[in-house]
Amino acid sequence: MNWTQTVRMAFKSILNNKIRSLLTMLGIIIGVASVIAIVASIQGTTKLQKLQYEAMGANRIDVYAWGARNKDWQEFEEYLDSLDEVAAWSPQSQYWDWQNGGVQYRSKKMDSNGSDSGYLQMYFVNEHYGEVTSMSISAGRDLTEADCKSRARVCVIGETLRKYFFGAMSPIGQELRIGGKSFEIVGVYAGKYGGKLNTNDQMLIMPYTLQSLMMSSQGMSDHQYIIKAENAEDIQTLTEQTLPEFMQPRCEVNGGYFSAYSNSQSQQQQEASSNLMALLGGGIASISLLVGGIGIMNIMLVSVTERTREIGIRMAIGARKRDIIGQFLVEAAVVSCCGGIIGIVLGCFASAVLGRFMLARQLQQNMYLPNVEQFTVLPSVGLVLGAFLFSALLGIIFGLYPANKASNLQPVDALRTQ
Repeated sequence: MNWTQTVRMAFKSILNNKIRSLLTMLGIIIGVASVIAIVASIQGTTKLQKLQYEAMGANRIDVYAWGARNKDWQEFEEYLDSLDEVAAWSPQSQYWDWQNGGVQYRSKKMDSNGSDSGYLQMYFVNEHYGEVTSMSISAGRDLTEADCKSRARVCVIGETLRKYFFGAMSPIGQELRIGGKSFEIVGVYAGKYGGKLNTNDQMLIMPYTLQSLMMSSQGMSDHQYIIKAENAEDIQTLTEQTLPEFMQPRCEVNGGYFSAYSNSQSQQQQEASSNLMALLGGGIASISLLVGGIGIMNIMLVSVTERTREIGIRMAIGARKRDIIGQFLVEAAVVSCCGGIIGIVLGCFASAVLGRFMLARQLQQNMYLPNVEQFTVLPSVGLVLGAFLFSALLGIIFGLYPANKASNLQPVDALRTQ
């Protein structure tokens, strides 16, 4: 008997007992669907976290420190320029609006210390700020080196400020009042968060050379920098060795401290945690697969009992022991594979539904999640292929005992069975 005939007979046997076959597949269906849905949803959560970190800037390192002298910070900036591992850097010193003047355009005002219009983030930066934070210009231009050198009173605003102050009107060339001083708007950063309040879209940047003009020395004791590493592989060396070894002793001399941290490190930790959760979740859901395998073994044993006379006739006309084993193994594998395919389809559907639910929930609860035009959680090809192969293997393993029992029947005894 060839394998084509064996598979055809297996499908015929399944179709002759549709309800029983479906109930037998149920454990496999639930198990495969559960594994795919759980693992895919955890992978979807990891994907959302990755989108959030990417929105903050690729290969980004945040530096926060205080205690060093101005001369030390000048040397630190020169040191950053000399490092091949550093692609770009920018200071990011927050503008503390002690007078609470906020930002004003004509009669409209946005409070800088939090109000109904949200919290406004204002920073002193250099011409590389857009590069290190992965911000892109949607209108006008970014800050330039000439702006910083000439201490030009210019600013770039975020999408939230553009919508709040100007609506459909172009803000380029308009003037804002910041701390009682006039600033010309030269550019607008494209919104990453849909122009929502209390996000990085609600920001305004000015040349860092204006910091001493806009703020008193009491508000300048700390220093913050954003550094973009040339490669992801350079991040650990920069954060743990290169930068601390140069700057930490200079800060600690005056009782200060130095911190260099990368969001990619958090991302790696969260990915490792998500992978572990996916493994545990998949392992728990796999228990139902084992239950499904036991169900296949049980139904195949019943099938052997019901078809004892058929087995005896086949053996009497020349069927070998391996033919009988092959027939029952193929039947068990077909039942398991059919259940696996149905489970994969249901698992993919459940993953897509869970993905939309997760995205809607994250957009409501997480203000730092960037706007996502299209987000679909679907299992990876490896996961689908693995689930199918595992279901097939499960059918073969649990079909071995019934198949072996069928092949060990004696033709005379089998033919005598009514």
